[in-house]
Amino acid sequence: MPSPRPPPKALPLRWVAAAIVVFMLGYTFLRLHYGKRGRSFEPYHDLGEQVTVERLLALGFRRLPVAIQRPAEPLPAARLAPAPAEVLDTLGGLPAELRGALAFAPALPDAIDLVTAPRAVGPAVDYRLQFACSQPDYTTQIRDATLYRKDDRLYLVPAFEKIAGQLLARTKDSTVVASFSTQGLAPGRYTVVLCGRRKSKSWSFVIK
Repeated sequence: MPSPRPPPKALPLRWVAAAIVVFMLGYTFLRLHYGKRGRSFEPYHDLGEQVTVERLLALGFRRLPVAIQRPAEPLPAARLAPAPAEVLDTLGGLPAELRGALAFAPALPDAIDLVTAPRAVGPAVDYRLQFACSQPDYTTQIRDATLYRKDDRLYLVPAFEKIAGQLLARTKDSTVVASFSTQGLAPGRYTVVLCGRRKSKSWSFVIK
């Protein structure tokens, strides 16, 4: 009767550990080299954005980019508007038509307190304005702003976000310089509504 086969020798643990390290290094390299760059796919957010775009187009709105800055000190009015527009208080919140089109309601500033904006600009010139807005507490800061256009009405919508962690803003008030291109706007008069939650501001300007 043949003698039993001896049991296989166990692989030393150091070789097992080395194999795992080599595998992880190779996997990490492949993920970084061939993986998709940029923001990962977020189904809920991305589908909501798609729905928003479709609704806006159906209602005749166009969404335009806005550049914002937060100056250390408010800029003199003469630098922004040698001939300033007349600015009026108006009801807070978004108009019902626009609010219904957005899948995600923006976190508006509590109130728009002050606006300096030009009364007129030349064709294809950036429209630049300065506004001050306030928040009810110290836990939020301005994130960005979006311009929604329908015919000759422009809705400028600042959006705030919660500050991460336990950090707090130094003040409830923010001064913001915003600008947007008038490249696609025909000459004529336009009305702007700068939206706040409790109080908004409205004014008109002319593209010559």
